[in-house]
Amino acid sequence: MARLAIFALAVASLVVPARADTTFYRYAFSKQYIVSISREAMERTPSWKADAENPPVSARTAMKLANGMKDTLVKDSEDFKWTLKATSLQPAGNGKWYWLVHYDAEFPGSTGIPNHLRLVVLMDGTAIQPVVKDDP
Repeated sequence: MARLAIFALAVASLVVPARADTTFYRYAFSKQYIVSISREAMERTPSWKADAENPPVSARTAMKLANGMKDTLVKDSEDFKWTLKATSLQPAGNGKWYWLVHYDAEFPGSTGIPNHLRLVVLMDGTAIQPVVKDDP
């Protein structure tokens, strides 16, 4: 019985939990956009199984969800347009993944560093609502 208990503890120690909370800070037009992924939220999402060809949420769906969130946060103007720059899968540990969707505010003829926004879409289809603050 003691051997079985030791074996169970050894196997349990091999399970890698999803990372602790992850937070992204982005700045655009005097605003700070804070996107936080809680460990609990990540653990509730479906895993991307090793034998599955595609993740639970497709790239196209993640972009649609992120675009909807972006449109509630920022708007194009006469001077610039928000442009999708990248959509990437990010590992969170223990078979958990999320989509990171990156946008830049592009000014015609500008060569400087653009204002940018990064949004997160979880594998349960949740686009995480950023906390928006005035940039001090």
